[in-house]
Amino acid sequence: MISSLFLKNFKCFQELALPLGALTLLTGFNAAGKSTSLQNLLLLAQAQRSDSEALEVPLNGPLVELGTPGEVLSSHQSDSREIRLGVEDEQVRIDWILASGNRNEGNALRVGRVRVQTADGTSEYAGKDGLYRLLPVQAGASARALAERVRSLIYLSAVRRGAADVFPMPDASSPIFADVGLQGEFAPWWFEQYLDEDVEAERRHPDEPASMLRKQFNAWANELFPGAQGNAQKLPKTNLLRLELRIGDTDDWQRPANIGYGLTYAFPVLIASLLAKRDQILIVDSPEAHLHPMGQSLMGRFLARMAAAGVQVLIETHSDHVLNGVRLAVRDGLIPPDRVATHFFNAVHGVGDASGGRILSPLMDPEGNLSEWPVGFFDQAEKDLAKLAGWG
Repeated sequence: MISSLFLKNFKCFQELALPLGALTLLTGFNAAGKSTSLQNLLLLAQAQRSDSEALEVPLNGPLVELGTPGEVLSSHQSDSREIRLGVEDEQVRIDWILASGNRNEGNALRVGRVRVQTADGTSEYAGKDGLYRLLPVQAGASARALAERVRSLIYLSAVRRGAADVFPMPDASSPIFADVGLQGEFAPWWFEQYLDEDVEAERRHPDEPASMLRKQFNAWANELFPGAQGNAQKLPKTNLLRLELRIGDTDDWQRPANIGYGLTYAFPVLIASLLAKRDQILIVDSPEAHLHPMGQSLMGRFLARMAAAGVQVLIETHSDHVLNGVRLAVRDGLIPPDRVATHFFNAVHGVGDASGGRILSPLMDPEGNLSEWPVGFFDQAEKDLAKLAGWG
């Protein structure tokens, strides 16, 4: 599991060290740095997936598009043109020190040095020392395993394919396992490929004895949308698939557009979570999208269970219902509180501090209670109700 992310001189952050849990919730104000902190992982994954062997980190690609070096160099006053992206697990920390070059030209950051820290000491390598796909050739097994964990992450954005009539299969001959695509476009293909394969025991629905994916998907989807079922079929002589959904055993199968965005937006989240390998990283932007408040809470609970079962889940969310679903999962003993990290990005009260936006990290106790509830942290409903009641 990745235990921390590090950023230096990157966009709004002069410097940031962000602890991660098996389940991490990133919350807070708009434009406060939530997405920026995750772009560390996305840029490193994008670079490792590139066919180019150049020692560079492309800023624009299939996972993220950030423009020019000048647009990602920290907005804080600094003479340094170096950007640092780092990740750490229980055994090793790797920092990539990147040069921005000409701020207004190009679309990549050049890898200047790579620093690898283990319990045995720290080693630093430059391009001339034999870097290959962002790692020194001398890198040990722990460093390679950490880099591979980043390379094989799954990222699902807030904008998803949703109610399309047909969906593509991945272009890559060896796609990242369970990678449902930025917009969830490959989720039907993975579903069709593994319909009758077993889901890992710890991720199975407690009320569904059958272990195959189709039954497990239906069981979990049924919690969000009572009666929901799914099926996927290849279209003959094409690289396309048709996704079919219905609500109830006796209903006709429907195209996604006739079911609604809630189920179609949740579909790739469920598929990626059920299929992902143990310790694989799943990043979901706005898992609450198009879901009823009850569904949002149940989605938080579902993702907490998947994190407890071995998938490292990172959520960017504005939903208090998702948070409360996670809190209930902790209270019910589905995931230990020390495996959940919650970060509140508070740009309003953090203007000018070194992190580029103050980050508060409430702790959760075994009852799901939070150690602090700062102003702006999912308190708008209470504020509005107080005004309506004439209390303020």
